Amino acid sequence: MFLGRVLVEEFHAEVLKWLGERVELVVVNPWVEPDRWDLEAGRVDAVISRKGKITRAHMAQSKGRLKIIARTGVGVDPSRVDLDAAKELKVWVANQPGSNSVAVTELVFGQMIALVRHTHEANCAVKENRWGEYLKFIGTELAGKTIGIVGMGNIGARVAIRARAFEMDFLVYDPYVPESHVTALGGKFVGLMELLKESDFVTIHCPLNNETRGMIGAAELALMKRAAFLINAARGGIADEAALLQVLQQKKIAGAALDVIAVEPPPKDHPLFKLDNVLWTPHLGAVTIEASERGEWGAAEEVVRVLEGNQPKNPVVVIP
Repeated sequence: MFLGRVLVEEFHAEVLKWLGERVELVVVNPWVEPDRWDLEAGRVDAVISRKGKITRAHMAQSKGRLKIIARTGVGVDPSRVDLDAAKELKVWVANQPGSNSVAVTELVFGQMIALVRHTHEANCAVKENRWGEYLKFIGTELAGKTIGIVGMGNIGARVAIRARAFEMDFLVYDPYVPESHVTALGGKFVGLMELLKESDFVTIHCPLNNETRGMIGAAELALMKRAAFLINAARGGIADEAALLQVLQQKKIAGAALDVIAVEPPPKDHPLFKLDNVLWTPHLGAVTIEASERGEWGAAEEVVRVLEGNQPKNPVVVIP
C-alpha cells in the first residue's frame, strides 16, 4: 500500500524507483510544464523540489493534504517556498544542508578562471580560425588577488579553503559567524564596505531574505574596483540588477558571472544579456551528479519519513 501521492521532478532513475515502490509518483519538470506543476502541487501529500516553487496558493489548495515540502538543495527562500504559509498551514519544510556546497564552490572558481582568462571568447576565436589573435585574450592570475566572500556558511567556508590553495587572500563579511571562524582559516573578518573596496573578486554566498534582498545595490557596487568581478551563485535579488547593469555597461567593474537571476527563467530580452562582460550559467551551481544524488536521496528519505508519521531530520519549518 502506497504511503501517499508525491510530486517530484526529473530525478535519478534509482531515486524514482526507490520512491515509486513506496509512494504514487507524479513526475513533472516545472520549467517545461509550469501549468501542470501548479495543478499537481495542490493535490499531493508531499513535494520534492529542486527548481519548482511552492506557494501559499498551492498549500491552501491542498486543504491540509500536503504534509511536507522537501528541497533537494539548501535554499528555502521565497523564490522556492513560502515559509510563512507553511508555518501557518502546518506543512513541514526540509532541506539538505551541505549537499551542494562542493558543487557550487567549484563552479565559482571555474567562473573566476573563465572571466580572467577569457576562455569563452578564446574558444570562439579558435573555432572561427582566429588563432593568431591570442594576445587579445591576455589574462590575469588568481594568485596574489583578494577574494571577498559574502556569507561564510558551508559554501563560503569551502571557497575560503580553496582560495588559499590558489594563493589568494580572502576577506569575509558575515554578521552571523564569529571572527575566529574566519581567522582560523587565515582570512580577515571585515565589514561589507571594506570587503567591496578591497576585493578583486566578490562572491555571494548568503540566503535571500528581507535582510539580504538588494544588499548589493548602486552604493555598494560603486565601492568596487574597476578591475573587480562580481560572482553570484547564491540567489537572484541579492544584487540589484538595475544597478549591476549600469556599472557593467559603464565598465565601472570588470565583469560578472551570474548563475542566478531574480526571475528564473529570465525573459529573453533581459538587458544584462546584451553585455559582453557577463558570463552566464542557468542556475546550475548544484547541478553535478554527486550533488544531485545527495540532495535527491536525502529529500526522498525525508518525504518517506514524514509520510510514515515521523519527523524529518533537517526541518526548516517545524510542525508542533
